[in-house]
Amino acid sequence: DMNDEMEYEEQAVLDYESEESEPVAYDEPVEEEPEKPHRERKPIQLPKITLPKLKTPAFLTKFFDLYFAPVFHKELREEPVDPNKPRRRRKSRQQIFKEFYLPPILVCVSMILVLSFIIGSLSNVIALKQIEEETKKTQLDASISAAELAEQQNERIVAEADTLAAQYNYQAAIDLLNSINGGDLTAYPEIGAKVAEYATIQSQLVEHKEPSLIPNLSFHVLIADPTRAFKDETYGGSYNKNFVTCDEFYKILTELYNNGFVLVDFDSFAASNTDLDGNQKFYIDPILLPQGKKPVMITETMVNYFAYMNDGDGDGVADANGDGFASRLVLDGSGNIKAEYIDAQGQTQVGNYDLIPILEDFIAAHPDFCYRGARATIAATGHEGVFGYRCNTTYISTKGQDFYDQQVAGAKQIAEALRAKGYTIACYTYSNEPYAGYSVAQISASLTSWTNEVTNVIGPVDTFVFAKNSNITDYSGQAFNVMYTSGFRRFIAHGTKPYAEVNTTYIRQNRLMVTGENMVHYSSQFTDLQLFNPNVVLDLSNRGNVPKSG
Repeated sequence: DMNDEMEYEEQAVLDYESEESEPVAYDEPVEEEPEKPHRERKPIQLPKITLPKLKTPAFLTKFFDLYFAPVFHKELREEPVDPNKPRRRRKSRQQIFKEFYLPPILVCVSMILVLSFIIGSLSNVIALKQIEEETKKTQLDASISAAELAEQQNERIVAEADTLAAQYNYQAAIDLLNSINGGDLTAYPEIGAKVAEYATIQSQLVEHKEPSLIPNLSFHVLIADPTRAFKDETYGGSYNKNFVTCDEFYKILTELYNNGFVLVDFDSFAASNTDLDGNQKFYIDPILLPQGKKPVMITETMVNYFAYMNDGDGDGVADANGDGFASRLVLDGSGNIKAEYIDAQGQTQVGNYDLIPILEDFIAAHPDFCYRGARATIAATGHEGVFGYRCNTTYISTKGQDFYDQQVAGAKQIAEALRAKGYTIACYTYSNEPYAGYSVAQISASLTSWTNEVTNVIGPVDTFVFAKNSNITDYSGQAFNVMYTSGFRRFIAHGTKPYAEVNTTYIRQNRLMVTGENMVHYSSQFTDLQLFNPNVVLDLSNRGNVPKSG
């Protein structure tokens, strides 16, 4: 049949191609070239390089022979022809794909999946390792940051302790330092040495148990420009007699400091508790100072900056025609209490133009002048407002509600700043009145006005400073009862010698008025107590002859 004939022809072609062909020879003359003499060259012997024989892994060889050899060699895909067996039907492409192509594809896919799994696992391991290393680094950084933070915290605590110790509060400084590391300072030998040093100093402190020995130096608001003040035709003599200049006050502070005095306040020597009936009871709490240090108090009165002192044309606004006093207390950009002042050219200045900012700067430069944060007592009247702010309700009708509200806000801000610094705010009567000659009804009316016009602005106060060298004669009579029921517990009167009394009900004290007259004509008040030398302090070049009371 036709198939047999095709097989026969294919066999014939194969037989023909297998026969060897003999080359055909042609007889052609060949010219022989003369032989050229030549030199024998010695063969160049190269070093033998033996390359390592790379052996294919057995499992790859078997895998290749099983699946991939049939793909590249057709004869391996077909079974050998056996003439004695009947010829089988040729396999279809689908069968060939299933038998020869599909298995290696599946194997390859499986290998890819396995490799992907292995690579993924390795990636995860590497990622976890990186995360672990980053975590360790973060923990190390955190530990370093924590150590730095602890070090900064310790430095802050040491600085605070140094300030407390500089102000003679050694026990508080010791307690603060012992808060470091739970009191275990073995890792901080320098801090431990500081604790020991403070403890040694504390054991050598001297007690001051007698408040009567504490002088209270009292000043009116200070003169910023003595030229304008002393030359005023109406009040120049009064200013020269009763006031002190800013420069003189600074010199007094320097004298006090050099003579071993330390600023204290009522809370420095008088503590209190509350009994079962809710009454405040006072008792003496000794002041502890190093040997050679002595306590002193400071009071400033008339901290209202009356209009007659700074308003030359009477329009209610401070101006260049004023008498050289500050016009009000203000806060600067850093929150420091300063005095606003209109100079002779009409320019507004903010700086150390009164007692408080001068005292603050002095304490900043001499922290050991201040006992445990003590400050001065600041006394004001109320009929023109307080601290230079016209916050009396009478100004509503003349200046308007908005003006009044702004003045009240300013006064409240200053009151808060003063208390935050440690100043004691006191009442100087409502309108600079001499209570010594007042009836009980008059005292009651004055204190009612204070309550209505001032207490609602700056809050209640418990300290009272008697104005115009006055005092009450009886601290158990009706006048005292009126003042006591108004909330006053601490009383400061005029005197020529230090005096104080601390009992369970109240505290009373004398103040020594520091004035031009007293410094010139009654200087023994200050020299006998070795407070300061008026001859060093007085600005006689501006004062000239200081008036004396008749």
